[in-house]
Amino acid sequence: MAVAVLLMALGLTVYFIIGFQQGKAQVESEWNATQVNKISNFGSTKTLSILPLVNWNTAHDRFKGEAGVSYLIKTDSQTLLFDVGFNAKGESPSPLQHNMQQLGITVNDIDSLFLSHHHLDHSGGQQWVNKNTISLGTKQVDLKGKTIYSPTAIEYPNTRVKVIPDASVVGPGLASIGAISRQLFMGRIEEQALAINVEGKGLVLIVGCGHQTLPKILQRTQQVFDEPIYGLVGDLHYPVPQGRLSLLGINLQRIFASGSGPLEPIEAATIENEIELLKKINPSLVALGSHDTSNEVIEDFSEAFGERYRYVRVGEWITLAK
Repeated sequence: MAVAVLLMALGLTVYFIIGFQQGKAQVESEWNATQVNKISNFGSTKTLSILPLVNWNTAHDRFKGEAGVSYLIKTDSQTLLFDVGFNAKGESPSPLQHNMQQLGITVNDIDSLFLSHHHLDHSGGQQWVNKNTISLGTKQVDLKGKTIYSPTAIEYPNTRVKVIPDASVVGPGLASIGAISRQLFMGRIEEQALAINVEGKGLVLIVGCGHQTLPKILQRTQQVFDEPIYGLVGDLHYPVPQGRLSLLGINLQRIFASGSGPLEPIEAATIENEIELLKKINPSLVALGSHDTSNEVIEDFSEAFGERYRYVRVGEWITLAK
């Protein structure tokens, strides 16, 4: 009996590894064949303010931190909610709602929502992912009159969901760089980043998890837009030496959601190479989130970019002006 169970487990492992490798090959083939939509003259904003509402690190103990992501993004003409956090403990109010209350922000302040990808730590929890929707808390709030921009088809009661798999304008000076596929061991995911054109400066990229990988994010942005990359704010999935989420002693973010699978997890050398790649872009602003990136890597980025680096902390604005 024990031998049969062992053989079955071994067979399943081999099955998943083969499927994973086939999925990776398919994604790369699609990436190489992709023809992107060029976006020109999509407007700009003179001001840009980014407020982390959910992330691991907080600016004050009155805020709740968690391994999830949400940003409030304000331009001259729009206020967007970028992702809706995790709410891993099923709290009411959720960390997102608690932090919004602390900061005096209501749903009425938000014009639209931008979903980077449909994982539990960006969609409000696995129960909502299972229902193919998102939620700011334990109950879905009224979002009537708002638009949710998603890279894949989801649903939300009485709310318009606009699926934008390709690079698309979502407002004056605001555009998605388009969904980029990644085959993770835990499954395939489509993730988009938000590009904001700040007048007189260039593009500021807002990234949710960075499953796309930094090289592909930069390549896609340069293919789609004429404007230079001025800054990057968000997570890039660097859980080295350890990530924020563990189960039974297994680091989930490093083993299953980054690198080239459980047998080839992401290593420090990859991060060093990508820091050098970003240096070649010469951004004036780098702000790395901490929900899927270790404190050690955050300090590496801080050292690499010096005065151009900003820490991402819940409740602490990152502001740019012309």
